[in-house]
Amino acid sequence: MIMKPNRYIRAMEIGLAHEDKGITYFELVYAIHGTKEKVFTTEAEYTFFNWFIENFDGVEGVAWLGNVNLSALFHKFLTYNEKANTYHVRRTNSKMFDYLNVPFFLRGHAAKQYLDYVELQESRKTAMEAKKQSNVSIWLAVGAIVISTILGWASLNSTQNVKVIEDTTKTQLIEKENQHLKDELYKAEMMLKVYESKTKS
Repeated sequence: MIMKPNRYIRAMEIGLAHEDKGITYFELVYAIHGTKEKVFTTEAEYTFFNWFIENFDGVEGVAWLGNVNLSALFHKFLTYNEKANTYHVRRTNSKMFDYLNVPFFLRGHAAKQYLDYVELQESRKTAMEAKKQSNVSIWLAVGAIVISTILGWASLNSTQNVKVIEDTTKTQLIEKENQHLKDELYKAEMMLKVYESKTKS
């Protein structure tokens, strides 16, 4: 089952798409939301922000912070906005607002994580398609065995009024063909089991 991308995957995807000019924190959050209205809870956005500052680089430093903890400052920014029934308003903390309103760029390790995720999703999709094709092959082999068996019995029954001659050539050929089809089915089942064990590991 292919999972729906969460906000962190979406953030990496959007960040990678803006690797030339960058994207502000606010633009990124609104792109994830699909709206400029508040969607995150305060705690959810605080958690997202902590991830953001570890995975995105801003073009401007935070020298104005001094010894202030950026994470704690952002939490106050969100809290003041929530108390004022506003969302990302500059007047609640102009320095924090201005800092988050400059272009940020996805860091290399985060870009690699996203590309690994995309590759994993593609591998899962390919594995699912291969499994479907394998199942079809098995059912075709089973069908061929059933049809061959029915035709064999029909052929034997059609000789009721014919003088029996000690010639088992036709029966042996049918049995040989049936055995061959059974062997092919067994091989297909073994290949499927090996393939499934590899995709699970």
